[in-house]
Amino acid sequence: MKVLLIAHACQVSHEGQQRAEQLGRLPNIDLRVIVPNRWYECGKWRRCDEPFNVPYVFQAEKVRWPWAGPAQWYLHHYPRLGETLHSFKPDIINLWEEAWGLVSAHTCWLRNRILPSAKIVSETEANIDRTHPFPFAQLRRYTLRNTDYAITRQTEGIGVLRAKGYTGPVEVVGNAVNADLFRPMDRALCKRRLGLSGFVIGYVGRFIEAKGLTEILEALALCPMDVNVLFVGSGPFEGALKAQIEGMGLNGRARFLAPQPMEALPEIMNAMDALVLVSRTTATWKEQFGRVIIEAHACGTPVIGSDSGGIPEIVGEAGVIVPERNSAALAGAINRLRDRPEMGAELGRLGRRQVEDRFTWQGVAARMRDVYFGLLGPQRENDARCTV
Repeated sequence: MKVLLIAHACQVSHEGQQRAEQLGRLPNIDLRVIVPNRWYECGKWRRCDEPFNVPYVFQAEKVRWPWAGPAQWYLHHYPRLGETLHSFKPDIINLWEEAWGLVSAHTCWLRNRILPSAKIVSETEANIDRTHPFPFAQLRRYTLRNTDYAITRQTEGIGVLRAKGYTGPVEVVGNAVNADLFRPMDRALCKRRLGLSGFVIGYVGRFIEAKGLTEILEALALCPMDVNVLFVGSGPFEGALKAQIEGMGLNGRARFLAPQPMEALPEIMNAMDALVLVSRTTATWKEQFGRVIIEAHACGTPVIGSDSGGIPEIVGEAGVIVPERNSAALAGAINRLRDRPEMGAELGRLGRRQVEDRFTWQGVAARMRDVYFGLLGPQRENDARCTV
């Protein structure tokens, strides 16, 4: 089976390339991955991480409109994609791009004209029913009309797809984590290496107000003095966050680390007694998945999350859920974990088990493979299973 995966997430090694590698290792899959040769994200341009010795063809293509100001990257597309469809002739075209992006609609248009037998799998992170302006609403309508199978990251996404008129089959397939890299380590040793002490709560990600960082500080002020917080990342809210720490007299209890390479994050996650992700829902956004949740779980670190978007679904049984914008409830959850270390240890064990069951790259690749073969019919699927 020939699979063409179109995904800007596969441009870098620590994101989609891990899924592509596991997918390419599965039997009976001839995988080709198309990524943009340049990309603009988080305020800077980036080039591809060229993978080596991988079981798939990596195709960094010239991309048109990788950044379009207010339209961001949603007008990007590949001028030479038609040539690839002619030469590679995929059975499955997997669009790991939002349906309202021009790249998705353009791919469907080319499929219909060049290779109508190919099946389209469209993936979405969206979990809020937003009304998009022209031309994005029209692009989404066209893409969903031509989609043979949809993938969403959380259950809420199914309702959004239905609200936008999609009537075909849909499945929830989450993000994943490298469970060999992110693993439980000696927590006391990790704390000492990072110069941390006491009961440590942590946040990893972009410093923006919607992530509930203010609530973390308000909760910290309600906790005993041996509770400290570690902020890892950067972002536009950093100045206001530090000013709030100063104004609340929390300087000695808050520590900042700049954004870290992926390889450094497991030790940081293991140095935390709990990861905190208490995002706020806004009119246009709510937490879609929260990859840091499964990174913490893979390390055996419990998570305290808000009830925003997909957080409760991803946290599952391996953490504590509190209402959004409720610093008192957050402080209560922190104190319970501080006072009951056996509770944190059990939640950590459950988190690691959830990752192994649902959120490894190997598992996600296997689920996508089942989707592909299911689209091609029972005989193709049975033939493939007989060779595994």
